[in-house]
Amino acid sequence: MYKMPFADFDPARFMADFKVPAFDPEGAMALHRKNVEAMTAAGQAAFEGAGAFMRRQGELAREAAEASAAGMNAFFGDASFEDKAERGAALVKGSWESAVAGAGELAEMSAKTGREVFGLIDRRVRDAMDEAASMAAPAARPAGKAAPAKS
Repeated sequence: MYKMPFADFDPARFMADFKVPAFDPEGAMALHRKNVEAMTAAGQAAFEGAGAFMRRQGELAREAAEASAAGMNAFFGDASFEDKAERGAALVKGSWESAVAGAGELAEMSAKTGREVFGLIDRRVRDAMDEAASMAAPAARPAGKAAPAKS
């Protein structure tokens, strides 16, 4: 007579060895709260960095406009053609050097803000992984039961 292959299957016996870790809603909420706090801190750092960047950019533009106006006044003053050419070259060179220095300063400000924001997020992600792993760690094993071998 034909015997069904899974006729003896006992789901209760099968599920007895299947342990589901207990869910800790308070731990999950604490983890989520810390994530939100870290993202808020990162957003605040980015916002402050962007504000400082824009303020400095405005200062550099104002300084450049003032230097340009002063240079133009000196350039168009009473002077020989040779003096005007020399003043013009000095004005262009000074403007270029100021622009390069300002661009470097702004780039460094931007990079510093990026490093700060990424550092905040990186620390939180690493901490969250450790916290999640500790939440998922199995409860203490009964005496005599060894942990499963890892390959």
